Amino acid sequence: MGAQAAPSLDALEKAHFDAEWAAAPVNATALGLHATDGKLDDVSAAVIAERTARLHRERDALAALDVKALPQRRQDDRDILVASIDRELIENERIQSFRHNPDFYVNLATAALYSLIDRDFAPLPVRMRDVVAREAQIPAMLATGAGQLDQVPAVFVEISKEDLAGAITFVRDNVPAAFADVKDKALQARLRATTRTTLAALKAFQARLDAIRPGGTFVLGADTIHAMLATEMVDTPIATIIAAGRAQLAKDQAAFHEAARAVDPAHPDQALSEIRRDHVAAPALNQLVRDQLTDAQTYVTAHRLVTLPNMTLPEVLDTPGFERSLITAATDWPGAFETKATTSFYYVTPIDPKLSPAQAEESLEDDNTPSMLNITVHEAMPGHFVQGLYLRANPDWSLTRKSAQSYATTEGWAHYTEQMMIEQGFHASDARLHLAQLQDALLRDCRFLASFGMHTQGMTLQQATGLMQHECFQSSVMAYKEARRGTADPEYYSYLLGKLMILHLRQDMKATQGNAFSLAAFHDALLGAGLVPMKMIRREMTGRDGAML
Repeated sequence: MGAQAAPSLDALEKAHFDAEWAAAPVNATALGLHATDGKLDDVSAAVIAERTARLHRERDALAALDVKALPQRRQDDRDILVASIDRELIENERIQSFRHNPDFYVNLATAALYSLIDRDFAPLPVRMRDVVAREAQIPAMLATGAGQLDQVPAVFVEISKEDLAGAITFVRDNVPAAFADVKDKALQARLRATTRTTLAALKAFQARLDAIRPGGTFVLGADTIHAMLATEMVDTPIATIIAAGRAQLAKDQAAFHEAARAVDPAHPDQALSEIRRDHVAAPALNQLVRDQLTDAQTYVTAHRLVTLPNMTLPEVLDTPGFERSLITAATDWPGAFETKATTSFYYVTPIDPKLSPAQAEESLEDDNTPSMLNITVHEAMPGHFVQGLYLRANPDWSLTRKSAQSYATTEGWAHYTEQMMIEQGFHASDARLHLAQLQDALLRDCRFLASFGMHTQGMTLQQATGLMQHECFQSSVMAYKEARRGTADPEYYSYLLGKLMILHLRQDMKATQGNAFSLAAFHDALLGAGLVPMKMIRREMTGRDGAML
């Protein structure tokens, strides 16, 4: 008998994703795959070890594959999939959130339920039954987590306690409210019962956090950060990357001071305070954002900045209660495989009615009109929402491209569009938008430097907070929150890293194409490649690899 034929890329790809979705039912729900909506991920160390062994086998098989005869995009898909597996292996073997970060379990519990409430992909009673099924499994999952936690840094305990308080509110208030219209009394009784046991389990987990003795460190070290960059296919030395970030910070600071002088020539130091006073009343916030969406879409189409697959806009809604402490505004697009509930949402966090008049005014100042417009560009038009439009407009994409979630490409594009819209004259007569855009750019510059600083250069959380406050003009409260985020989300350097890689590619293509360069064609090709690492996008747009920065 002849040797068995080696599996094809198609077969290896399908086997990988089938196994991933089976192992992570909560993520499958979010992606729009609903065969396991009543199941919860098994996050025991033994199962994670089995999953890790499987990933190594899959990686070896993919690496051994001869793909030279395949079309270029499929050759690239193999490399993208290997990088994606490598990122998961770094999580399982080096970072090990399941051992060191209680938020791993808190986030899984809320996502398990929220993914069933978020979209009406099935009738309410059907989704309610799946919520009941998942709630029934949450206590065991949290108990497993409580037993696995070890060497938990104090800052992770602090973040997790805050998120846990939000999770308790969500389970107690939002989950029952989501299903209040279901008339099935027996099903309502089951939901009440599982909600009680879930709340008790969350409170027991809270007690575990209260009793935990912090240990270990959040610092990943240069080797792990280097490995994480490699999963974005970035092989630039870390020192070179940091130097690029410092140069961008200096550039943005100079532009910020210039924009401040344009806003208020007599008192440039008051320019930020001036734009903060430009805001609508609390009840008008969502309508403001709707108007801004239309304004940005009209500008994008009139100036042919990018081809929109269709002219839909996201539905503007209040941010769900349990997420309000975390976000000002965010786009939520349907999963790549969702076929029924295909509306995108743009969540805007309303002003908390419990705030004092002075606190409410401060919140409204945070939501000032120029800042909200810059956020709308980033989150929706032509930022994240348009990425979602391209995803849904390309049903022929491979499983790898549909599932790709390069942090640097996803956030880099949205961050790039803020600058690009200013460059292309959006609200050119109003320096306030430019100032708001630059304030957000400075924040991303400091995230970049704080992450590399804390994880590779010995910068303390206190020093990172000072960086945010003094170099990027964040309030003391926001400076700490932003610096703290970098302890648990080190890849938040990706906003600036992705933007810099896009700008470098654009510059190279302009130099090569000269007068033939089309900004719209550049943007269409970038979005048409999917949310894959920028190295692959560069390869497919230029026909070769090149320097990323």
